[in-house]
Amino acid sequence: MGNIIDYVKEYGDKSFKEHPFNEVDALVLSQFVYFKWEHVIPLITDNAPAISVTEMGEKMFDAEVFAYERYAPDNIPMWEAMVKSRRYSTMKCNYLSAALNDDIETQFCAFTVFPEDTLPIVLFRGTDETILGWKEDYNMAYDMPVTGQRLAALYIKQVALRLKGGFMTAGHSKGGNLAVYAPLVCAPALQNRVTDMYCFDGPSFRPEILKQYDISNIALRIRKYIPQSSLVGMLLEMTDNYTVVNSMAHGGVNQHYPYSWEVKDGSFVMKKKLDRSAQNFSDRFNQVVCTLNSEQIEIVGDTLFDIIYGSEATTTEEILKEKGKAAIGMIKTMQDISQETKDQLKAIVKSCIKMAIKNT
Repeated sequence: MGNIIDYVKEYGDKSFKEHPFNEVDALVLSQFVYFKWEHVIPLITDNAPAISVTEMGEKMFDAEVFAYERYAPDNIPMWEAMVKSRRYSTMKCNYLSAALNDDIETQFCAFTVFPEDTLPIVLFRGTDETILGWKEDYNMAYDMPVTGQRLAALYIKQVALRLKGGFMTAGHSKGGNLAVYAPLVCAPALQNRVTDMYCFDGPSFRPEILKQYDISNIALRIRKYIPQSSLVGMLLEMTDNYTVVNSMAHGGVNQHYPYSWEVKDGSFVMKKKLDRSAQNFSDRFNQVVCTLNSEQIEIVGDTLFDIIYGSEATTTEEILKEKGKAAIGMIKTMQDISQETKDQLKAIVKSCIKMAIKNT
């Protein structure tokens, strides 16, 4: 059983002319954008020439680029395979834009890649290891557009001025949501230049967004892929406009990991449909989220993340490393929550349980 690392090794000696760009390449690049390239790829404000993958290897500092320790065992061998490959080593990168801001609760990163013999691809980073990034993901359940989505829409407009002709967008998790959102809210002339939008297990949109913008204009160009027990990719998903991929991991959380997706003969190994448990959870969760009002969802989220912030950790990695310290901080924060907020939370949870029982 192979994954995207095996794909890069197997097809690395083929150009995009010999083996055309496909959905597996898009997932490879959607993982590639998670690497910390902030001090390597030229900024969109620099007006500097693009840099090749080979040149990036010469400039990079491993400890910084592979800062996500949990993912390094897979990220490093994939990077090494990319650098050695004919397919990816000549690919150029440019126009990086990044933001991490606690005050406006946003984590954002995007850049554009230029493979040989195929269209440019605008890449959006998904949720990283920061708690702030996960908070912004939660905010999507009640507040759209979130700042990251606004930045994605602005970025695609800025990049489009620097590109000629068509281009693609791609991303994993929140990055997949941004890869669809940015073209969705653009003017028709720009929207029509986006040939394909790759969304890998990314959440969808609240009904209000789909009413405000006509997604039918781009629906046939959206390439959404989710694992068979998807949790994140089925959030707010009200359609069946997606393809199910076999994940070699167990459980929806673990299947979100791109390296667990099975690849064979240059393509994903497909499944006919979602697992029943994943479909049932999605149906119930989405009904609850769309029934609760924005204020109720915000109360739940703010309280939950206040408790997490009480750990004094800034990343999920820190929480996992310092479990005891984090637990003490979170317990203290829970004790400080006002009785009014506790009562509101109880009422919301009670209504959710009633709805779940009703739909069982």
